[in-house]
Amino acid sequence: MDILPFLTALTTSATGPHRHDLAEVMTVRADILSMSAQANAAVVSPQKPGRLSHTLRTALAARMARLSCAPALAALYLETLGGLNPPASFTALAQNDALPEADAFVTALVRYADLVTVRPKDATQADIEALRHAGLTDAEIVHLAELIACVCYLSRLTLGMQALTGAEAGTLTDTQAPATDKHTDARAQERTAGFTAEPLEWIPYLQPVKLEDATEEQRDAMKITPSNTKISDYVLTLAHDPESLAVRSPLFNAIMYGRDGLSRAGREMGALGCSLINHCLYCASVHARRFIQLTKRPELVETLFSEGPDACLNDEYWQPIFDFSVKLTRTPATFSSADVTFLRDHGLSDLEIFDLICATGIFGWANRLMHTLGHSVSPP
Repeated sequence: MDILPFLTALTTSATGPHRHDLAEVMTVRADILSMSAQANAAVVSPQKPGRLSHTLRTALAARMARLSCAPALAALYLETLGGLNPPASFTALAQNDALPEADAFVTALVRYADLVTVRPKDATQADIEALRHAGLTDAEIVHLAELIACVCYLSRLTLGMQALTGAEAGTLTDTQAPATDKHTDARAQERTAGFTAEPLEWIPYLQPVKLEDATEEQRDAMKITPSNTKISDYVLTLAHDPESLAVRSPLFNAIMYGRDGLSRAGREMGALGCSLINHCLYCASVHARRFIQLTKRPELVETLFSEGPDACLNDEYWQPIFDFSVKLTRTPATFSSADVTFLRDHGLSDLEIFDLICATGIFGWANRLMHTLGHSVSPP
């Protein structure tokens, strides 16, 4: 499934005084759109879909895009699904928030997808065990996690690009929190914040691929992630889905380290805002340290970690960037062109705003892997 024409069409719909600026942005960041389309193909229509068939993946993608309040993207998936001659249950799965009647395998997929799409911070090891109980292998769990995370990224990218063009995304009248087994507020309240800029270790809930047993495809995918040390358990875990890993790593690098546009520190602030909402302690720790290294402003991170997503930074530059990333992550249904205008009024160019959209979105992806497939602990 190639969504590049869809992404390109979003950029050509711009009107008004910023149309020329946006055309230049898309020329400079054409690689981002191309790699985003490749990532979508890797998770929705991979070469080796296994039991997560192309039809099932497309139905889930349509459902998740709707839950992410990105109706244009949901409509694209739904149109694609129609061409795959899906069973009626898959069409219902894609169109309705109510959990359709299905076998235990599909039911488990839908419940997990709904949870991680809307409330990733509430996902725990128990949810991984529920997938195992439904018969999913560790590799299938990683395939599902990559699908969920990628669609959530593409939803934010779509919403952000629509806001840049001045086109409002519109709403789906039946978009609401998914009707699944809900995690209680009490459990969320019991969880302490735990955010820190100190290094953390990541412990997977799944069995990572053993490097000595890795296939050639898995080894090739892991080479794309540069490291001067041993390959981490995180990368070895994601190697269960080498096709997705192979395209996600260069996309991540292009978004976070691309030339020109938003500063590195600005992209790190986008990562922090997103990670606070999704409660990914590991991502927040890594990118807090990078932000401090780049800005020499540890007090801003201290404020973020003490006050959370509603933090008052008392800084005319960093506050709008932080608030923008928080809103795109937490309440995509209310995200609009007014949020882009606000950043423009604070001096950010359209290229810088696009970079912030991408940085925030890619960490919605990273959080949904790092936080849900394992947990963080302080090193001994």
